[in-house]
Amino acid sequence: AVRKIILVIKKRHLKLILLFLVILVGFGLHKPVGRLVFPFSYRDQIETGAEYAGVDPKLVAALIYVESKFNPVARSKKGARGLMQIMPETGEWIAGKMGMQDFDEEMLKTPEVNIRMGCWYIRFLQDRFSNRDTVSAAYNAGQNKVQEWLGDSKYSKDKKTLHYIPYKETEQYVQRVNGAYDIYKLFYHMD
Repeated sequence: AVRKIILVIKKRHLKLILLFLVILVGFGLHKPVGRLVFPFSYRDQIETGAEYAGVDPKLVAALIYVESKFNPVARSKKGARGLMQIMPETGEWIAGKMGMQDFDEEMLKTPEVNIRMGCWYIRFLQDRFSNRDTVSAAYNAGQNKVQEWLGDSKYSKDKKTLHYIPYKETEQYVQRVNGAYDIYKLFYHMD
């Protein structure tokens, strides 16, 4: 009888030990697995561009993930290009503001240029809008559209935040950027 009790206790402990090991392995692998699903390609360029512009590199990575999944030659149906999906007209405007000479829309395929211009544009939007949601909405729908929404009490009660985004695509875009931002914050340590 004592042998049976010891055997049951050993089996129970074995199950607890196995459960404990599975939990430990799960905690140990969540970052490597998460980093496979949410890559941080071009990290040096993103961190350099973000530091230059004074923006959060996690936001830049999140926008790139949502916009292009880190494909430097991505091109949208509307014509946006590169990692940060910058429209050629917007790229030309940004280049002028940044003092870039001889801008050519083909430059938007170059990761370093695209990231630097995208970071500058995020900084511009942050200077105009008060929070990540309105910045992300402006990145997607355009700064003038977001300014219009902020001025309308149907969409903004305080003229700073949007309590309702009338474009479903933009609302979902903001949600995806926020989700990706939280994931980059979890899986990648950045100061």
